[in-house]
Amino acid sequence: MRSAALLFCVAGLPLAVHAQSIPEVIYSKVGSHPTATIPGALDASGSPVVAEFRALEDLVGSTDGTQWLLKGRTQLGSDLETMLMLGSGATGSVLIQEGQPALGGGWYDFIGSGVGRFNSAGDFAFSVRVRTGATGSTSAADGQRVLKSTAGVLSLEFKQLDPYTGLSDTNPSGDETVGNSVGSIHLLDEGTIGCQDSTINNIHTSRRPAIFYDRAMFHQTGVTTIVAMGGLGNRPWSTIDANEFYTTPDGSHWIAEGQVTLPTSGTVRVLVLDGSAVLQANEAVPGSTLVLGDVFQSAISAGGHWISRGRDSSGTASTAPDWLVLDGAVVAETGAPLITGSSETLGDTFSTLAVDNAGNYAFVASVAGGNPASDTVLIYNGTHMLAREGDPVDLNGNGLPDDNAFIGRGNNTLAAFLPNNSLFLSADGHAYFLANLRDGDGNDLNSTSSPAFGTPNALLRVALPTVQPPCDPDLNQDGNVDQDDISYLINVVGGGENPTGIDPDFNHDGNVDQDDVSALINTVGGGGCP
Repeated sequence: MRSAALLFCVAGLPLAVHAQSIPEVIYSKVGSHPTATIPGALDASGSPVVAEFRALEDLVGSTDGTQWLLKGRTQLGSDLETMLMLGSGATGSVLIQEGQPALGGGWYDFIGSGVGRFNSAGDFAFSVRVRTGATGSTSAADGQRVLKSTAGVLSLEFKQLDPYTGLSDTNPSGDETVGNSVGSIHLLDEGTIGCQDSTINNIHTSRRPAIFYDRAMFHQTGVTTIVAMGGLGNRPWSTIDANEFYTTPDGSHWIAEGQVTLPTSGTVRVLVLDGSAVLQANEAVPGSTLVLGDVFQSAISAGGHWISRGRDSSGTASTAPDWLVLDGAVVAETGAPLITGSSETLGDTFSTLAVDNAGNYAFVASVAGGNPASDTVLIYNGTHMLAREGDPVDLNGNGLPDDNAFIGRGNNTLAAFLPNNSLFLSADGHAYFLANLRDGDGNDLNSTSSPAFGTPNALLRVALPTVQPPCDPDLNQDGNVDQDDISYLINVVGGGENPTGIDPDFNHDGNVDQDDVSALINTVGGGGCP
């Protein structure tokens, strides 16, 4: 259905609008509301307890989109706060919670950064930190642990102080061990776990970070090289970023972000695909006139499609133009139309991204010069706005925008959508995302704890556009394709009655405007369908 806020000009062309279903709230921080309750929460004795969300922080989806992991916090106090939920569709339950007995001994303290990743079978791996007591925050000596879930059964795969192999040190090599902050955890189909470690023990700082498969070195700072752009040839890593190294589940492709050392002095930032830089600072962003300044976030799907976002080289200010690259080509940049056919343009902030196995993509961006109450959007494939700041949401599950709940913040200059690990595209035809909620009076829909913690987070999903129906220009369904169909569409686009129930977005560009009438005129005149 269409947004309730379809406003048309009194005269002239109608305003462009976006077609979408109502975003559905799965979980929220709205105090005492059913969506605020955390399924599977436990008390200190391990017994089920009623608990509400204190925060919803990170979200990742499985390769087929049927499962998700949500990292968050409970309202149960500092000793039972952090947790990881496993879910599917609109339901989930706590998988790991702080203060509960940990695999390998001790008690879980918190969930590692980067969350974790799934393989093709729906199994996954992730990291945790373990403490020595059921309460407090004293980390165990082997407190950094990497766990794997196989067919629903958790196992401890490796831990802090376990040995690495294949590393090179400035001192004698061979005594290096797992550090206390392992990230980029991802599980391959044959059971191998990929990871990145910035905190390797017993190694010179110039030889870390490194990336690994099952604790065997794959690439290492100051040791291994990648093929750089701009005629630089093979250049050694000067650093490898945390939570930016990921591999397709079949092991055929991998990406990593970091910096490489220049031939004379200094470093340059790169995104590496399969050992070669595909994006590099001071080089052209493929398919644009922009010169790359930085890379902020990247992802690779099980199908091998990769996506990345960053800014140009004009400076580090927030006003620097942003870009989005899919499989080596720019698909969005600051100043371009918001979506196909839109008169609005993309602003200078892109904040999160996702790509699925088929190469469909989504991202969140600001709107240039937009109203602060509606100037952030979730865009799909450059053709559809899936959700927009200020859109109403379905909080009670009845499919209607009748809950006085909207995407955004009471202070509309604050972020409406969460950045980074907060978006994925599912096989069931939805985009799942994390956003903030407010009411119609400009109040954050936050927890009722005193004081409320953080931002009014929520986990939502919204239906993706369906396959376009066969073209039928006989819009008034009188058996003829003629001027009467054009008159019918002009009336509907202008807000008139629509007795045949046709979709007035005749050119399928996500807007209802004069372009649809022009497309129909062309078709009636003998041109092809849009």
